[in-house]
Amino acid sequence: MSVNIGQVFPVRFCITRFAIPRFYAVIAGALLFGSIPALAAASAPKTDFNPSRDGFAFANDTTLEYRPDANGEIVAHRRTDAPGFRHGCFLMIRATLQFAKFARFAPELPKVSDDEYRRRLRHLFRISIWYPARPGGIVIPGYRNLYEFSSAKRAILEKTIGSWQATYFRVGNWRMSFPFPRCGQALAARRLIAALDEGKLQAVYLARNLKMNHCVLLYDYTLKPGGDVEFTIYDPNYAGQSAWLRYHAQTRTFELQKRFFFNRGTVNLMRVYISPVH
Repeated sequence: MSVNIGQVFPVRFCITRFAIPRFYAVIAGALLFGSIPALAAASAPKTDFNPSRDGFAFANDTTLEYRPDANGEIVAHRRTDAPGFRHGCFLMIRATLQFAKFARFAPELPKVSDDEYRRRLRHLFRISIWYPARPGGIVIPGYRNLYEFSSAKRAILEKTIGSWQATYFRVGNWRMSFPFPRCGQALAARRLIAALDEGKLQAVYLARNLKMNHCVLLYDYTLKPGGDVEFTIYDPNYAGQSAWLRYHAQTRTFELQKRFFFNRGTVNLMRVYISPVH
């Protein structure tokens, strides 16, 4: 199966309406003059990531409570109970990538003190995500994987993972205030596929106006008829579970599976943690 490049990456709209931003001009030039191979279908998993092994054993919580109204629309309400670890989707996805790229779990080694785990975690969380992978650089002794470690040491992780307020000042997140032309979303889908084909986990920022802002991790995909793509994601709001994010080639839009905080529907997507400004 292959994707029709002319359908997925038409450039006229992108050039005429968004000709001023240099970013879009670069995209249009690459699409017009670059060599773009067709996307080939593949059945094997693109990475060996498993949320019930390589994700967190606890979920990110939300400050508000979400319930469906009489029309079935999910509406936010003030919570009557105290939320647990919250506002942490970016922190958890960043940390998941840092464990995958820069750490190694060593169950054969004896466990160390909590202070030593804190020291190693602080070291790990200071490494910039966009650096080349260094598997085994930081050893986490006594545990088989992140899921097991985070189940036993949740309190330590919550204290060392960082502050959620800092994510609001990430330069890369400001991109959500700009337009999202369909050709840009098509290019994002293509780059996600190319990265996953290389075995690279991909963090993305999803947004729908002011109703939803969220960060998830893509770790696999399946090509569907008509050039559509179904990405498999790890959502930190659901511990140990996978979900789907679909790219529709005809409309060049992304669709997120229904979540407890979001009705199933179209979202804008932006890749994050790929450079100091993304």
